[in-house]
Order: sequence, then structure tokens, then C-alpha cells
Amino acid sequence: MTSLRPLDRLIFPLDLPDWTAAEKMARALNGHVGWFKVGLELFIAAGPSVLARLRDLAPETKIFLDLKLHDIPATVGLAAAAAAKLGPEMLTVHAQGGLAMMKAAVDRAGPATVLAVTVLTSLEPDSWEELAPEFRAPAALVRLLAGRAQAAGCGGLVASGQELSALRTAFPGMKLVVPGLRPAWAKVAGDDQKRTATPREAVRDGADFLVIGRPIRDAPDPAEAADRLAAELAD
Repeated sequence: MTSLRPLDRLIFPLDLPDWTAAEKMARALNGHVGWFKVGLELFIAAGPSVLARLRDLAPETKIFLDLKLHDIPATVGLAAAAAAKLGPEMLTVHAQGGLAMMKAAVDRAGPATVLAVTVLTSLEPDSWEELAPEFRAPAALVRLLAGRAQAAGCGGLVASGQELSALRTAFPGMKLVVPGLRPAWAKVAGDDQKRTATPREAVRDGADFLVIGRPIRDAPDPAEAADRLAAELAD
């Protein structure tokens, strides 16, 4: 597991409908989190220039471009090359796109670390019947996809906290990024995350980076909530 300051582990997803809302939140959290994640919603709404705007607003905060690329290898390779020009530190692809697709992204992503998304944290075990009926336990499918991602040269994995310990043991050199985290004190309305863990559990089990959105965004004081999380991780 990487030795990081608690603040540097925190990734805040700017899952917001436009640049106006994203800018307000980014200003509030500048200096309180180590990363901003730009996902599909904001990237489509505000355009690729949103990364440059974030660089200007918070030059010390790293950017995680979470587009979860999933297409034929040639298309994903070209998309990764285009994304690399925007300068993110990390970029995601779907591991279910296959070995050749992931390798195409790695070959064209420049200095950005390519992370392979294994199985979405919104999927419950019952969903395995429609996704991969031969895999009854989530960890088995996650581990299979993680092995393919490693073979393709990906630098890290995105997985739920429930598979972390096994992944850290099996893939000690890969960065592990964990979404769907819920601090014990957080109240999240209408939560669609199913395979969750607490931030402390995730770090204990080997996470390098923690994607924490709604517990920070929905708090009365988002910056205070981010600081509270960093303090907990420092204990």
C-alpha cells in the first residue's frame, strides 16, 4: 500500500450538472481533498475544457478522469490518447472490455495511470445472474478481471471495499481506488451503492485512494466533512 497523507487519499467526485455547480464545490474543497474526479455527467455537460478550468482553480489538486472507456480497442486507444492531452493523472477503462482494449488504452494514455473498473459498486450479488452467471461470488469475477487488467499493463484497479483485501494480496503493485465508501456518521438519502465499506475499513484493507462523494457534498459544511474524514484516516 502506498504511503500517502490522509488528504492525498481523498478523491471528491464532481458529479454535478454543470460548471457553475462544479466550480462552487471545487472552490469550497480546494485544499481539503487531494483529487477531483471528473465523470461522465460533468465531462459531457461542461466539455473537456473543464479539466483546464480545474487546473487554474486548484493547481495543487490532481485530476481523476473517470470516463470508464469501453469500446473496440482502436476506438478506446484513440480516446485514451485524446484524454491524455487533457492532462489527468488517472483515467478509467472498463475491465470487461477485454485485454486488447485495456492494452490499447495503456499504450496511448501517456503519463496518466490507467485504472481498470472491475465491477460497479452499484451491482448487488443478485446481479451476477445477468452479468456472469458462472461467478456466484463477486470477488471471483473481480479477481478474474483484475488479472486481465494487470496483464494489459493497467496501473491500478477500481473495486469495492469488499474485495480489497483479496486484491491487495493478489496484486501488491497495483493502485487500488475504492468508491462507494460511507463513513459511519454519514446519512445518504436514496443511496444506490450496494457493496460499501467505511473509509477506515478501506485503508485497513489496502486502499490507496478513496472516492467519497455524497457524504461530503451533502454535509452542511463540505470542507469540514472532508477535514473530518482526513482526521479519521490519520488516527
